[in-house]
Amino acid sequence: MVRERVAEEARLGHLAEFGCGTGFFTQVLAGKADTLVATDISPGMLDAVKHHIKATNVTFQVEDCQATSLPTGTFDAAFISLVLHFTEPARTLAEMHRILKSGGLLIIANLDPEALSGLDRLRSVIRILYHGFTGYRVKPPKGLGQNAMSEKRLREQLEQCGFRVMSTETLRDSSRSSNIPIEYVRAVTVGPAAPPPSGR
Repeated sequence: MVRERVAEEARLGHLAEFGCGTGFFTQVLAGKADTLVATDISPGMLDAVKHHIKATNVTFQVEDCQATSLPTGTFDAAFISLVLHFTEPARTLAEMHRILKSGGLLIIANLDPEALSGLDRLRSVIRILYHGFTGYRVKPPKGLGQNAMSEKRLREQLEQCGFRVMSTETLRDSSRSSNIPIEYVRAVTVGPAAPPPSGR
């Protein structure tokens, strides 16, 4: 659903993608961009994705979206999907503001577990833990889910970091009521970013 929504975007110019992973969105983004810098924190993931993304306007780079080596004010747009909750969101959003041009577009696909309630939320947590244990045979990392943000909280955080939210859409997979909705958020830089949290 998110990929279909990305395909509806207009031209995105000079674009940066964060957490490209297996390249699930990269090919679609390449079709919308003049140039695309696809980044991931894992060198192994980038080595794998390079073999099946053949678009000539894409370059790959190892980057931590909380503190990149990318130059200030050079990108027309940035895309970050299902990554924000693994980071310190204030640091990540401040870094997005830094690399974007004035008026630059930030697109975020954000998991919103708070959009679920009651038994649906409980079922969702149980399913996530089950797949974590059976698929990876490890206990969940400390603080898992701590930085997941509701749509309201994400809006507030974006405004504090110098963005204006243009639109939010809730994408729901109705095949199972406990599937976590995804907020598709579009925001533009409008003012100076708040100073990043200490430690950057």
